Amino acid sequence: MKTQPHVLLIGYSNISRKRFINYFIKKKIRFSIATRSYKGKIDKVFNQYNNYNIALKNSKANIAYISLPNSLHFVWAKKALELGYHVIVDKPICKQYLDSFKLINLAKKKNRLISEATFFNYHRQIKKALKIVQGKKNISKVYANFTIPLPPKNSILLSRRLQGGVIMDMGPYGAAIHRIFFNTNILKKKILIKHNKKKLPIEINLNLSYKNKIYKGKFRFGGKYKNQIIIFFSNTKIIINRAFSPPESENLVLELHKNLLTKKILIKKDNCFGNYFDKILSSIKKKNFSKFYREILVDQEFRNLIK
Repeated sequence: MKTQPHVLLIGYSNISRKRFINYFIKKKIRFSIATRSYKGKIDKVFNQYNNYNIALKNSKANIAYISLPNSLHFVWAKKALELGYHVIVDKPICKQYLDSFKLINLAKKKNRLISEATFFNYHRQIKKALKIVQGKKNISKVYANFTIPLPPKNSILLSRRLQGGVIMDMGPYGAAIHRIFFNTNILKKKILIKHNKKKLPIEINLNLSYKNKIYKGKFRFGGKYKNQIIIFFSNTKIIINRAFSPPESENLVLELHKNLLTKKILIKKDNCFGNYFDKILSSIKKKNFSKFYREILVDQEFRNLIK
C-alpha cells in the first residue's frame, strides 16, 4: 500500500467498538466512522459522519469496513467498491451466493480487495493445532460446538428483517471449519435445522462425510454456552476451547489427549483480528487478492448446503 491505511467504518457495531477500534488506535491506524445511531463524539476518530453515502463520497479513507446488520451488507459493499475502496465485510458477507459472486466480480474489475471478516482461525491456537496434527491430511474427524444462550427477542440475531438466525450468524464458522480442516469434496451429508416459532433457524446440526474423514458440528442459539473445536487424529484428540471468539488479552490452553494421558499446551495471548487485518494490508500492498476471493466463494458454497 503506497499510502498509509485509513479505514472508514460503516457502522458502529459492538464488535467494532470492542476489537477493531482498539487495534487501530494501538497500531496508530487512522480511522473514520459513519454511524446513524450513535450521536456522541467518538474518541480518537479522524472524521465522524452521520450519513453513509456522504462518508463514502467524502472520506479520504482507502479501506471501507462494512459493520452493519446482515441485510445491508451487499448494498453498502457494492457502493464502496464502486467508489474505489478496498472492502471488508462483517461475516456473513451476503445471504445469496450470487450476490457474493457479483461483489467479487466488481472487486476484480476495480482491482480491489474484498474479504469476509471471519478471523478466529488467525489466532495462533489454530496454527499450533494444525502443526501438532502435521497437516489436515492426518485429520480423521472434527467436532465443533458453538452454543450460546438464547438472545433477547429484540436482538438482531433473531430478526428476520435484518437477516438474523443461526445460519447467517454461525454458518460462517461452520463453513470456515470445512475450509480450514478439510477443503475437499463432501461425499455424504446429514443436516438438521431447527427453527423457532417465527420460522427463523436457531440450531444447525451437521454430520458430513469426506473420504476417510468426518465433520460433525452443532451451532445453536439457546443452551449452555459452549465454544469448542475437537480435532481427532492418530488415536489422539486436541481440544480447542474458546475457539470461535478467542480473547486477545488472555493466554489460552490446548488440551492434547492420547490414551489416558492429557497434556496441556500454553498458547500465549494473541490478537486474531490484528493478525487478520495485517494480512489484509499485506495483500493490498502486494495487490494479490485471490486468496480472499476464493475464501468467500468456498465458504458461501458451504453455507448454501445448510439453507
